[in-house]
Amino acid sequence: MADDKVYTPEVVADVGFPTSETIDSSVSQTTGNDTYSPQTTKATSFPKKIIAQETIGSALNTKSRKILADFEFTETGAISIGKYTNGVSGDIRISPNGITARDSAGLTTFAIDGDTGNATFKGTIQAETVIGGAVVVGDNNVVIDGENKNIIVNDGDNDRILIGYQQGGF
Repeated sequence: MADDKVYTPEVVADVGFPTSETIDSSVSQTTGNDTYSPQTTKATSFPKKIIAQETIGSALNTKSRKILADFEFTETGAISIGKYTNGVSGDIRISPNGITARDSAGLTTFAIDGDTGNATFKGTIQAETVIGGAVVVGDNNVVIDGENKNIIVNDGDNDRILIGYQQGGF
């Protein structure tokens, strides 16, 4: 460990931009019968750098990493959160067509269709209260129908269990 070298950066002196250097361009030259004089040019300054401080300052706070205002998507615009890498990480996409998420295996874990409102979930849905018109379990074998106030269990051919009233039922 005594042989370890410590490297330090080389210090480079700051050299300012030349601003007051003048060149005498008023000298004329005569060759033969012609006189040549340098062209006169107007003093110009560097163009001013345009920075979109208003948009960034009022819509995005880069220090707190928060979005402060509404943004609108174009017809093809979207937000992609994360980067999908097979076997490593998934991603979420929010677009005018809906929201989708996929896991590291590339399987869709949830999707909400922006046009129809249909939602698909791969995992467990947990809530204190669920309100819906009807709950269909499996291949329509168990139906909990809130509108008609009944529960029907079907074996695939016939309704076998009926809880509630079904007009013309068994």
